[in-house]
Amino acid sequence: MMKAVFLARVMQIMNEMGWNDTESDSFLGSDTTKVKEHIESVFVDAWRKAANILPKTYFTIKDFSEQRLLTDIALGTGCIVLPDDFYCLLSFKMCGWQVSADTLLPASDPLARIQANEYTRGNVVRPVCVLNTKPIMEYNDGEVDYIHKDVLEYYSLPVGIKHKVEEALYVPLIAPLSDDTVLSDKLLAPLAYICASMVFCIFEKTEVAQVLENKATEIIK
Repeated sequence: MMKAVFLARVMQIMNEMGWNDTESDSFLGSDTTKVKEHIESVFVDAWRKAANILPKTYFTIKDFSEQRLLTDIALGTGCIVLPDDFYCLLSFKMCGWQVSADTLLPASDPLARIQANEYTRGNVVRPVCVLNTKPIMEYNDGEVDYIHKDVLEYYSLPVGIKHKVEEALYVPLIAPLSDDTVLSDKLLAPLAYICASMVFCIFEKTEVAQVLENKATEIIK
């Protein structure tokens, strides 16, 4: 049901912008089936763009506090293995931190690179989280394998105390559009505008595309 509802919403927006105007060459040679295929093809990319510009509360939020935790109590640091469908961080807090972290820095970030220094790294007052990839040991049929996984490295806790996750929330990456797709009422309209914008981009109608993308952000104001 959701697939049909979403496609109809995007098509409505595109109709309002004149894609099916018989006197226009906007979609010369296009038909409804072809346009719907384009909408489906850009859906995940449109969702990614939406996740970068819209409030995170518009999206599905999941807990990852039970993911595997690897600790170095002697250094006061550690990491937690991220779920396979992880897209972006909403909130992360270790027991003992005074505040939660809502930013996951790439390993290339200058602030991330200084976390190896115990005098400059994050602490319980100003914690820092870094996205990295590590070989994680797993047992398969009695044999040890090392699988590279994305992890959240956290900095830091006082040396010697037990490490426990207090809160870990994230936005999972959405799957391709289907009847099982779940979209909140708040997300449906702006995402439909972004999808429509990206389809107009495919047909090199950049001015119309920009108008629609602007409309997506105006909806939330």
